[in-house]
Amino acid sequence: MTSDQGSTSFAGPMAVFFVVSLIAPGGIITGCAFGAEPKPVDAAAYAKEHGLEPTMSLDLGNGVALELVLIPAGKFVMGSPAEEKYHSDDETQHEVTISNPFYMGKYEVTQEQYEEVMGSNPSQFKGPKNPVETGSWNEAQEFCKKLGAKTSKTIKLPTEAQWEYACRAGSTTAYCFGEGENGLADYAWYDGNSGRRTHPVGEKKPNSWGLYDMHGNVWEWCQDWYGHKYYAESPKADPLGPAKGAEHVLRGGSWDYDPVICRSAYRRGYAPIPRTLIGGLRVVVLVETRTP
Repeated sequence: MTSDQGSTSFAGPMAVFFVVSLIAPGGIITGCAFGAEPKPVDAAAYAKEHGLEPTMSLDLGNGVALELVLIPAGKFVMGSPAEEKYHSDDETQHEVTISNPFYMGKYEVTQEQYEEVMGSNPSQFKGPKNPVETGSWNEAQEFCKKLGAKTSKTIKLPTEAQWEYACRAGSTTAYCFGEGENGLADYAWYDGNSGRRTHPVGEKKPNSWGLYDMHGNVWEWCQDWYGHKYYAESPKADPLGPAKGAEHVLRGGSWDYDPVICRSAYRRGYAPIPRTLIGGLRVVVLVETRTP
């Protein structure tokens, strides 16, 4: 698909979060545009320091589980520098604090997971381990609600800031692995290698926090309304997106898009009701944690 900057129909995977109510001293990532060279947080060391499990598994029944990994609290530079190839004016760089750690889906939600929770599978590219697609933002919300009831957890889509923070995993480059497009095939399914279809989750390399398919395969829905100029007015800590809007945020690109669309900073909006072939989800669990 072309790399035009125009409006396009697509959807992205849902994310489920467990929000942990503690702030991580030393859990900071700073971008070179705003401070020193980035110092990615070691998630395993962070988990041990704060008495948190590094991973989480949700039992969905019938032998189906949903795996999540801990994302530490910290700071990062959201957006892209003006010199980044195909930088857009809605990607203005700004420093953001993620105050609370959370658990994020290790993979995009699969069709077997979706069926176990929802009792149906809207996907066109059938396969139990393939990401669910052809879903709307409203259906993503319903999935989170039902998954929460099934597991007695608080399940949410990630905010846009949480999504980009998790995708970057300490990186400040166009992709989680570096600046150029040449390495993208090792981490993502996109229009150059997908064969014009989705693929089973987890077949490519993960980022440094153990998240797979953050670039490509299917778009992932975020909780936020999309705002083209929102970055200029967003709070520095835990931004939630505009108070209202016509479209919700999609992130990550998909099997049908150019490498430029799969960049960490790339953002698009899509209406919450229509279904779209490329829409998927990833989940986050908000966990209440108390320090002694």
